[in-house]
Amino acid sequence: MEQAFFEREATAVARDLLGMLLVNETPEGRTSGIITETEAYSGINDPACHAYPYKRTPRTEVLFGPGGRAYVYFIYGMYYCFNISANRPGEPEGVLIRALKPLE
Repeated sequence: MEQAFFEREATAVARDLLGMLLVNETPEGRTSGIITETEAYSGINDPACHAYPYKRTPRTEVLFGPGGRAYVYFIYGMYYCFNISANRPGEPEGVLIRALKPLE
């Protein structure tokens, strides 16, 4: 996928990711699924975004970089959340992949 796809507002990226195939390949095997639910976080103006209000920490640094980078964090002591950074460098936005339809 082209870099320009991710260097747009998170709301547009989140909408356009719906229906796309997400694949994870490891030495243990391959898993994949169709993205069925996303959630956009609009950076410094969105209190739900980890980078709000322009909060730059080692954890959130990936959100301040170019779009298309993985942002994974551990929540509630039991789940990993997979996000993709969005927008241009310096504009910290992200898209949470909330649900997949499993394929393999």
